[in-house]
Amino acid sequence: MAEPENDIWFDFAIVGGGMVGMGCALAMAQAGLSVLLLEAQAEDAFAVSAASFDDRTLVVNPASMSFWRDLGIWQKLEDQVVPIEYVHVSNQGHFGVVNFSASSFGLSELGAVVGAKDLAQVLWQAVNAHESITTKTSAQLNNFETNQNGVQLSVQHNNQALTFNAAVMVAADGARSAVREQLSLTSEVKSYKRTALVCNVLFDKRHQGCAFERLTQSGPLALLPFHQGRCGLVWSVESDQAQQLLELDEQDFISALQQQLSFRMGRLTQLGRRSSYPIYQVKVPNQIAQSVVLMGNAAHAVSPVSAQGLNLAVRGIRRLVNIMGEAHLKGQCLSDMKLLMRYQSDSEEDQKATLNYTDDLMTWFQINSPLVNGMRSVGLLTADAVPAIKNYLFERAGGLKT
Repeated sequence: MAEPENDIWFDFAIVGGGMVGMGCALAMAQAGLSVLLLEAQAEDAFAVSAASFDDRTLVVNPASMSFWRDLGIWQKLEDQVVPIEYVHVSNQGHFGVVNFSASSFGLSELGAVVGAKDLAQVLWQAVNAHESITTKTSAQLNNFETNQNGVQLSVQHNNQALTFNAAVMVAADGARSAVREQLSLTSEVKSYKRTALVCNVLFDKRHQGCAFERLTQSGPLALLPFHQGRCGLVWSVESDQAQQLLELDEQDFISALQQQLSFRMGRLTQLGRRSSYPIYQVKVPNQIAQSVVLMGNAAHAVSPVSAQGLNLAVRGIRRLVNIMGEAHLKGQCLSDMKLLMRYQSDSEEDQKATLNYTDDLMTWFQINSPLVNGMRSVGLLTADAVPAIKNYLFERAGGLKT
């Protein structure tokens, strides 16, 4: 692919080449728009590597599966995904269980689990193969200026200063977005004083396509079915406790985790490399500025236990592409602020409901009192017994109710 030259014009400039940035770039290009994709990491960060027991997992809900399929991405991952056929939700130490099965909804799967590395590599290959996308790795956005006609970006690349122009800039540069900071767009950060412990584990029983979520006093604990019988673990614990757990030797950590899970999934036999990160929520009430829109974690960050972060971002990408693709076909100016205002307005309800849902998981379920414990258990029993409630919960988690 030819290198871009100074002062070339693009319909969209996307800052951040993660999965949100790449997904947005590919969707925009397939809608007939020209795209510049800027990524700070070097190109070798996307190199194909061998599968590992420690590969990080992602939950892809039905709405996101449809999005990736429409882009031609999901078809290339068919041998690398694990379908979720069942979901089991329980309340630690108390009665009440909710079971979801794909067959009860007339489906073959409730969602799927894919390696984050696998999805990223397939996306990278598709992005670089598309003639309407120009990619620049090892590219640092130094500054940008906006006006009613678009945005001008000053970029440092290989010790060379480059300038690019675009009708709209998409900031997909993460929860600590530098673009958001330069625009002085206010963010509301809520710390849960919890840390997510993440690793892959193996049981002596096969997971049989079942995703397991246990509601504990420290927060939710999730197990995601993956290849060769292993599961991806996301364990929410108090931050003070997290370091203690990380310092345990392998057998002591397995014992502590087994105590949380009981033996419903079997006996733990293998533990992968452990990592951790703080859990917090980020809300950005205003996600647009003249010729700029925030996407993904730059616009909203949620608890990883709910598996809603990337799925919420995907719905935002589809929404933005629909608006901008339609405007492009009509010959409208893409930098028209009314288009971005429409995107934010159309996104508000979905984002609010999803952030509230994930917040409830991190707060309501960690209150330890007899009354609240009883209410939780009754709520789980009711949800399991009433099809309408179960259907609502599935549609919300599956991105089908937006």
